[in-house]
Amino acid sequence: MEMIFQDAKDKYVTAVVVYGKASDSKLYVDADYTAQVEQAVVEDAFAKNVLLVKVGTASYRPVKVAANKVLVLDLSQGSVAATEFSAKAAE
Repeated sequence: MEMIFQDAKDKYVTAVVVYGKASDSKLYVDADYTAQVEQAVVEDAFAKNVLLVKVGTASYRPVKVAANKVLVLDLSQGSVAATEFSAKAAE
């Protein structure tokens, strides 16, 4: 069994917002898409249930994180559309 603990740095964190760029399917730390998000940041935020992915004006809670891939589902329009974004892989 693995236990995940909130650290003191997480005390008031309610969301870690990352920005998905639809044209290249990558996750970035800012809305200007200047730096890609590190895999460790994505995994930590997902494990603590605070990861939020913004794509344009929409916000998504990811349903899956595997390696450096993040899967979000869009349930609008009566159908399901899955989109996978990638974080910067660990070296």
